Amino acid sequence: MAAWICSRISAASTGSPRVVELACGAGFLAEFLQRHLPGLRYCGFDLSPHLLEFARRRLEAVSDEQGIGSTMKYHCVNLVNDDWTALLVDMGWLGKIDAVVSIQALHDLGELPQQKQVLEQARSLLRDGGMLAYGDLLYDAQSPHSSRYKVEEHEEMLRLCGFSISVGSSAKSGLGDSGFQDYAAAVFGDFGAFACRK
Repeated sequence: MAAWICSRISAASTGSPRVVELACGAGFLAEFLQRHLPGLRYCGFDLSPHLLEFARRRLEAVSDEQGIGSTMKYHCVNLVNDDWTALLVDMGWLGKIDAVVSIQALHDLGELPQQKQVLEQARSLLRDGGMLAYGDLLYDAQSPHSSRYKVEEHEEMLRLCGFSISVGSSAKSGLGDSGFQDYAAAVFGDFGAFACRK
């Protein structure tokens, strides 16, 4: 899924992408992006100060290994209750963000209204043509969870947030489609991955 998200960012940016990660945790997606996107400028948000510190230490080691200065920033926030967008405005990133990303975390924000709120805020920060790319656990009838949704429900949430989703589009399995115009989706076992442009 990280490779799928990274390929979308590569296809959508012209170099040195500005990327924001929602609920970045210990920085595993951030590390993948740092290794595969030259010139990456990154800002990660998470609720856990301990995970952010762990991510900071790991990714500083990657920067040292690559011989580049760190362009990675981290902020401890509650994405639902705190004004995290103000931090990006203060950084001068408003309307300049190439991609907002997340893996296996949106369901932790709460149910549909909370997830929609955060994705609407993310959309407001993107540059024109910028993209949202995320992967999350899909609804499982064997083990239902109130904040996990079917592919169609994710697509409807994205439409409600103002993203353009092609009528009749459907998620494909695996990495097959290498590029996209405005929307792409894939299913990786229990996970759905979605990418769409502002």
